[in-house]
Amino acid sequence: MFAKIPETKMHWIRWGLAIGWLMLILSLFYDPVSAFLTEPYQFLGPKTANSCYKFQGQCLPLTPYPLGPRIFWGMVVPAAIIILVLFGHEAWRRICPLSFFSQIPRALGWQRKKLVKENSWLSRNHLYLQWGLLFVGLNLRLLLVNSDRLLLGIFLTVTILSAVTVGFLYGGKSWCHYFCPMAPVQMIYSEPSGLLTSEAHTAPPMSITQSMCRKVDSQGQEKSACVACQSPCMDIDAENAYWSKINQSDRKLLYYGYLGLAVGFYVYFGLYSGNWQFLSGGVWNETNQLATLFSPGFYISGYAIPIPKIVAVPLTLLFFSGATYVIGMRLEKAYKRYNKRFKRPLSLEQVHHRLFTLFTFVSFNCLFFLGVRPTLGWIPFNGQNVITWAAILMSGLWLVKAWQRRYEQYIKERDSHLLRRQLAKMSIDCSAFLEGRSLDDLNADELYALAKVLPGFTHQSRLQVYTGTLKEAIAQRRISPNGSLKVFQTLRQELGINEDEHWKSLDQLCQDYPELFVPHLGQISDAELTIRRPIKETFSNPELTMQRPLDAKNSQSLSLLGKGNRKQLPKGSRDEAKTIQRPFSKKQ
Repeated sequence: MFAKIPETKMHWIRWGLAIGWLMLILSLFYDPVSAFLTEPYQFLGPKTANSCYKFQGQCLPLTPYPLGPRIFWGMVVPAAIIILVLFGHEAWRRICPLSFFSQIPRALGWQRKKLVKENSWLSRNHLYLQWGLLFVGLNLRLLLVNSDRLLLGIFLTVTILSAVTVGFLYGGKSWCHYFCPMAPVQMIYSEPSGLLTSEAHTAPPMSITQSMCRKVDSQGQEKSACVACQSPCMDIDAENAYWSKINQSDRKLLYYGYLGLAVGFYVYFGLYSGNWQFLSGGVWNETNQLATLFSPGFYISGYAIPIPKIVAVPLTLLFFSGATYVIGMRLEKAYKRYNKRFKRPLSLEQVHHRLFTLFTFVSFNCLFFLGVRPTLGWIPFNGQNVITWAAILMSGLWLVKAWQRRYEQYIKERDSHLLRRQLAKMSIDCSAFLEGRSLDDLNADELYALAKVLPGFTHQSRLQVYTGTLKEAIAQRRISPNGSLKVFQTLRQELGINEDEHWKSLDQLCQDYPELFVPHLGQISDAELTIRRPIKETFSNPELTMQRPLDAKNSQSLSLLGKGNRKQLPKGSRDEAKTIQRPFSKKQ
């Protein structure tokens, strides 16, 4: 949906939202107006002149307060999460103010071309880093910036400056992919897709999809501005990024632990104040949070627990996030045992996906009913009910859609257009078996079935189709050579192609079409670069010499595969390319 909105219109929308955010931050430093709305009998104020809120056994008077923190935490942040669930990652990434600010150096021509290498520490551990920053951010909110306008203004200003700095130091959307503390929240509520997210994997080849980086040329045409800052990229195909990394351990921490963070964050308000109505009233009046850092952090059953707030907050978040992480891991083991016992044909990806979906559904509703619902007292009662039922309906529809999604189905849908093109090139009259339908009328499952059982379709024909599909996917940069074995596993199984034949097909493509593999060299680290296949003396490419210090003597060689995949090469292929094990050093 949002992917089809022209970049020129989105540019003005981003400017408007960025200016609005800057004005909100400015109001945190100076706001002589909005406090009027929180006075007694006003729109956002108490209904009586002598209203008070209970805090650690006392009834403190409600006093007028500027609205900046309440607008940001109580309206802007929940609205962002609703956008993610409803419209998906593609909508939020195109309007996110922080993403906009991080691209200012690029717009001014100041951005450096440095990219995060695929196998660097940051690339391997960025989700742990972002999780840690999110944890620190929630602690800072509870301790310092939830309602203290000055500290909140400083906090948001520092965050914007951090985004601009990263946008200057690294190319592409490196801030969004590797540093942004809100990225884990975006991933949780937008993966594998939102309710109204467009499908990038079924788009025509070379399309500009979802929130893909783009620019407008002098003729007003949109063009890709991708610099391959992350692969697979969530902006190009969010569902592909989701399935590609679903079995990694950092995803378990993300989905299982986030539920505890969300619950622990809102439960702490009750543990701190001694009542569960604190969030709906007095929290926005606590304007000097620095003064409470060493006051009692818990007040339970009428007793103040002598644990300083500065210690109580991280203890609470650690306890709840750790508890839900342990629960998630145990549920995962139990689910796997259940599948094994009853011989259910669920893949590991599907087990993780269903548990992640369940935890996301629960975390969204906990966030709404613990955090958002108590702050809606300024809306008429019927309006509160409408919002509540809308949230329940939206999360329920999302659960049904996500629960039914399968990795195998995604793979078939993604590769169906490539398979369709290859079948059309074969000298076989398929129309005789389709009862008047054409190849374009077949869905993904029907195409796979046709390729498997088509009369006269020999094994050599299937191998030819597979090689052609592999070639097109690499040419379109939908996959990298070192990831092709896993990506096309489903297609190989359907066509009866083994791994040895896959590697031989890849070797042949390397010799016949070496130019297809040049763009992928930028994603391979120095340690992984090896001499893979000799290329014709006449072949040269400026991009090669820019990416790696190749001299004329060695410009005839390049690497295709990373270490992990070189180990998997069949014996015959290793004999044909004995130089594959030799590392390509910088001296060469």
